Amino acid sequence: MPDRRNHTDALSSLLVPYGDDLGDEVDWAEAEAAYGVEFPSDYKEFVRRFGHGTVEGKICVMLPVATAEPATRRVAYLSDLVRAPPTYGREVRFGSHAYGSDHMLVWGETDSADVLAWVVLGPDPATWPVAVWVRGDAAWVVHPCGMAEFLGKLLRGEFPECPISDTSLVGIPSPRFLHDREEERLAEHGVHPWDED
Repeated sequence: MPDRRNHTDALSSLLVPYGDDLGDEVDWAEAEAAYGVEFPSDYKEFVRRFGHGTVEGKICVMLPVATAEPATRRVAYLSDLVRAPPTYGREVRFGSHAYGSDHMLVWGETDSADVLAWVVLGPDPATWPVAVWVRGDAAWVVHPCGMAEFLGKLLRGEFPECPISDTSLVGIPSPRFLHDREEERLAEHGVHPWDED
């Protein structure tokens, strides 16, 4: 299985940082102990380079946070989220198997209320595909790629059909990434970058 960090390099060449405050430090040993899994290498590298924030204010990438508070915006198993099934489908099919909400590890969301998750197939995160709950279709769609590859293909317009409800990011030139810290700092000065467009 190829190292998915290479896809983070390709994604990094696409994303334009909005401001200088980027990246997050995560104690991965602590996070992985709390979640009971090892996180994918492309995701870890994305967190190091970019961190918790949004692409064009439309796709949010979250961090793992060890907490029992279900309302905290964080990476979480779908079964642990406040808005968990039956709001979303009870299972997702991949290959000949069906996986329930306890196999869906949510790492992102869109402003159109789509959910972005890994299907946790086993202990090797390099095998986990990305599943998207497409709100407009009310269905899960599985993409056999990692998180960074998924985002890169979306932004370059390489999927046969847009994999999320909002098509405005498909093939967008120079998509911007804004870390939540920077967005909060700008808001304190009355600047709301995503409202400018």
